[in-house]
Amino acid sequence: MKKILFKAIILATLFPSFVFSQGYNIEVTIDGLRDTSIYLAYHFGNRKYVQDTIRLDSQGKGVFTGPDKLQGGIYLVVFPSMTYFEILLSDNQEFKLKTTLTDPVKNIQVFNSAENKLFTEYQIFMAVKQALSDDLQKRLRAHSDKADSISILQDQLRKLDFEVKTYWKTIRENQPNSFLASIIRAMTNIEIPEFDLPEGVSNSDSLKWVMGYNYNRLHFFDNIDFSDEKMLRTPILQNKLEHFFTRMLIQHPDSIIPQAVRVIEMASQHEKVYQYVLVYLLNTFETSHVMGLDEVFVHLADSYYLSGKAPWATPDFLEKLSTRVQRLKPNLIGRVAADLRMQTQQGNFANLHQIKADFIILYFYEPGCGHCKTVTPQLLKLYEKYKSKGLEVYAVYILDDKEEWIDYTTKNNLNWINVFDPTNASFFRYYYDIYSTPTIYMLDRDKKIIAKRVGVETLEQIIEDKTRL
Repeated sequence: MKKILFKAIILATLFPSFVFSQGYNIEVTIDGLRDTSIYLAYHFGNRKYVQDTIRLDSQGKGVFTGPDKLQGGIYLVVFPSMTYFEILLSDNQEFKLKTTLTDPVKNIQVFNSAENKLFTEYQIFMAVKQALSDDLQKRLRAHSDKADSISILQDQLRKLDFEVKTYWKTIRENQPNSFLASIIRAMTNIEIPEFDLPEGVSNSDSLKWVMGYNYNRLHFFDNIDFSDEKMLRTPILQNKLEHFFTRMLIQHPDSIIPQAVRVIEMASQHEKVYQYVLVYLLNTFETSHVMGLDEVFVHLADSYYLSGKAPWATPDFLEKLSTRVQRLKPNLIGRVAADLRMQTQQGNFANLHQIKADFIILYFYEPGCGHCKTVTPQLLKLYEKYKSKGLEVYAVYILDDKEEWIDYTTKNNLNWINVFDPTNASFFRYYYDIYSTPTIYMLDRDKKIIAKRVGVETLEQIIEDKTRL
């Protein structure tokens, strides 16, 4: 029995879980529960939402029912303890379930639903095999220093894996049109073929790895039916998307953007699946902590939302999105940084683009910022260490109190280029998306942005790496 993650009843609004049809009628009897409420919930990506609530009678019986047929997917019958067991909903939504509070999957009886009988058998089979796998893995760790034991245990794991694959294949072949077969297909990894390499190729292992990676990259979603909206009400599609885009692909815009476009086009077979995939990708790369991946966010926003290919987006959302995109475009990695002309403490002006240095750090700060008080001395130490190797710092005091600024730079012996722009005549907040401090950018000798919003340790690593080239 599984433990549910949500603590309160949440109603889905973006994708309402009903269509106008014949309705649903699922009678449930739970031995060990009575005179209490239980819930019918469903997966949606990596979250779970409550669809219906009933109160069991003194015999532990209740009926989930409604006039409109529910969208298909993997649903959950949730107990007051927030533990649950899963059922499948597709075409047939009128059936009976009888089980026990303890070990409900093992003890379940299903009436008038061949698909859920099959699903129950599948869950029991997988639970047994998972327990065996866990035990073998535990024994492997315990005998990691014994070669003979390792070989035997690994053989047993391979045999177990073969048994599972054979069972999955049997379901796919015997019940090809069932929802369970679709679920199994979606969870089945792509098999990488053996590649024939030209004679005389050196470093064949590396070449095979590259060929295997490229094959997997191009075929990763072959087993996903993007035209089946039921996949949205399982955790499978989001898990696949997350693995592909945040773990498998090289975390660089040039690698991710073409694949994102390809997957979005695959998802366009169904409007709701298309919406889900596009929303997921936009959110993922808007909030990514990987430097430079905001370029993916900008591309998706421009290509789909701001070009009218996201009909669900409201005018208010599109206006805010457009503003965000315009703030990001000038400071994407690889772009030439916007020039800044700011006042120095001597009453002159210092232009960013006139600085002659191999590395230029743009440092936006304010003296009262708690984090700035930590970063400033670290950055000063870095500057003193690498200024003879071509490092310069263009430090921008973002407020307008000149006395505070001069006092701060004097007390902290900040002997780099100190500037400020009390009237924001340079539009530095716009060009460098300054919404918090400290904010750090690193430029190369051509004033191209090579890093942004990074810590001092990362700056030092970049300098070390590039000076070794």
